[in-house]
Amino acid sequence: MEQYTNLSLVYDELMDVDYNKWMEFVKKYFHNKNIETKYKKCLELGCGTGNMTVNLKKLGFDVTAIDNSEDMLTKAEEKIRKERLRVNLLKQDIRNFKLNKKFPFIFSFCDCFNYITKEEELIASFKNVYNHLEDGGYFLFDISTEYKLREVIGEKTFTLNSEEICYIWDNYINGDILEMYISFFVKEEKYYNRFDERHVQKMYKDEQIIYALKEVGFKEIETFDDYNFEGLKEKSIRAVFVAKK
Repeated sequence: MEQYTNLSLVYDELMDVDYNKWMEFVKKYFHNKNIETKYKKCLELGCGTGNMTVNLKKLGFDVTAIDNSEDMLTKAEEKIRKERLRVNLLKQDIRNFKLNKKFPFIFSFCDCFNYITKEEELIASFKNVYNHLEDGGYFLFDISTEYKLREVIGEKTFTLNSEEICYIWDNYINGDILEMYISFFVKEEKYYNRFDERHVQKMYKDEQIIYALKEVGFKEIETFDDYNFEGLKEKSIRAVFVAKK
């Protein structure tokens, strides 16, 4: 079973995410700091089906976006073409991407870094981000918190039964690792097509993320609760980090 191989077919239907809220946070964060973003280049890591890619473009960014899944990139390309936008999409891994340019802004949304399960690889990925940032550039990203993965999702089973899509989603905790096994049943004409995916995420504490960011050279680091302008809480489900080079 592979991550995001067939999930791209139903990803947008299943994701319960307020992308507009995320876009407004990005917009207000830089506005509050009197930082101009329009027409500025940005890199998006792990763009998925392109929902935030489109939003970044609509905010005025000149967007380059990468993802490791060809299926997700195909969906993103369809969405971007439908919106008649121009985005540079590339198939690369967020752990070791290589681009011959630097950016004033780098973004990553929807817990991409939880999929990096080894701390040395996380530090290496952050170092790569640091090297692709211009001096004074900003790195904004989020992770699912340990509270969410351990208490909200962990060791639980979720099901969905609708006319077009059904799934059974089982979650197992092993130390600080969450394994997710999802069986999907997607209706195609009279029958349902089944596909299975396994997802593995690591539970990071916010201090681990901050340590890794400082380890590669970031000195100014801010944290926020779930794209709100509030500090992290004990029961935050999403932690947002903004690091300045």
